[in-house]
Amino acid sequence: MDDIILIGIDGGASKVLVHKVNILTNPMRFVALKPFIEVTYDASEFYNQKFKPIALTRQLKENKSGSIEQTKTEASQEQAILDSFKKAIRTILGENVADDVIIGIGLPGLKTAKKGGISVMANGPRMPKFLTNLEKALKSEGYKTLSPIHAIGSDADYCGLGERWGDDGGMRGVKSAYYFGVGTGIADSMLLNGEIVPFDNCKPWIAKAWEMMANEEESYENLLSAKGIQNCYGKLAGMSQEELANAEIYPWQIYERALAGEEDAVAIVTQTAQALSELFYHRIYTLALGSPEAILLEQDRTLETEHEYLGQVFERIVVGQRLGDIWEFKNFAPLLLDPVNEKLGRMIHGSDLPAEIKALYLTKTNRLRDDLIVHSELRHAPALGAAVDAYLEWIEQ
Repeated sequence: MDDIILIGIDGGASKVLVHKVNILTNPMRFVALKPFIEVTYDASEFYNQKFKPIALTRQLKENKSGSIEQTKTEASQEQAILDSFKKAIRTILGENVADDVIIGIGLPGLKTAKKGGISVMANGPRMPKFLTNLEKALKSEGYKTLSPIHAIGSDADYCGLGERWGDDGGMRGVKSAYYFGVGTGIADSMLLNGEIVPFDNCKPWIAKAWEMMANEEESYENLLSAKGIQNCYGKLAGMSQEELANAEIYPWQIYERALAGEEDAVAIVTQTAQALSELFYHRIYTLALGSPEAILLEQDRTLETEHEYLGQVFERIVVGQRLGDIWEFKNFAPLLLDPVNEKLGRMIHGSDLPAEIKALYLTKTNRLRDDLIVHSELRHAPALGAAVDAYLEWIEQ
């Protein structure tokens, strides 16, 4: 469609990514167009390098009561994010735009009631009026043909939409799938009965990965996010976050060190494979029989064992973003792909899942199907999914 400009935006914990999106038909699908513009928040004069998020317990309490009190440091950090969004969008659009501009935005964290802001953020500031502030900033830049941005979507759900509707999406061709992506934080999404089913709609019976504890001391966020993997390695290696960043030691480099036999790195990648196997098993079991015992960040929250999808299976598990890159790299297979497949296969085989469910995940020799877990071909699935959601909403309106 030549009379609109469709843009997808993925606002992560440390940077924003923006790109235009092309719409294809017969069948309908979407393709992200280059260039992909990335702007880091720390490039803004308002960015506070020492910013620390408000304690999650306080955030969740204020969110539950409906009285979100944004602090001055949060407001300043939000300004840095707004500046970065403006710069990225201006780079994509240029000046004197006459066509309708449709923008879809995904951000991590819990959204406000009308989805115009962020009420809980694990790795950043709360921004309860983000959309209002962004639209005001863009219109002050001269973009008068900007269509109203209908909502801030979940970056996790948008990963799913991108995988479902993207031309090379990992959720195409199946009716059920689970997506797990690792950026600075972690995100997961579900395809059930051919449709993306938001975790927010399933809150009584399943929790988002970042809301779950892997054990009494560590959350899945701490063990599986890129920042978490880096922090865990830093603790063993005796390096601060700043020292790791200066040395450019991130998950990929940690896996390279493990491959070379470094003891601390081997310990971390082993821990990652263990946690990932357990999370995947929890998802598989929850879909089939209802949630097994789980430790959640909200200590007074319990998950119900009854839901409308009981007895179903995930035809595919898609691993995306940074962990997807590691999963795909053949040299790293002995460190991640192989141990996860082996561990998950053993967990399923030794479980009380019905035999007919096990048979859909395992081979005749009780090994995990080789084609069950795949890596995502869409490095920027969240931004693509944001554009898909915005376009479908625009068409409906």
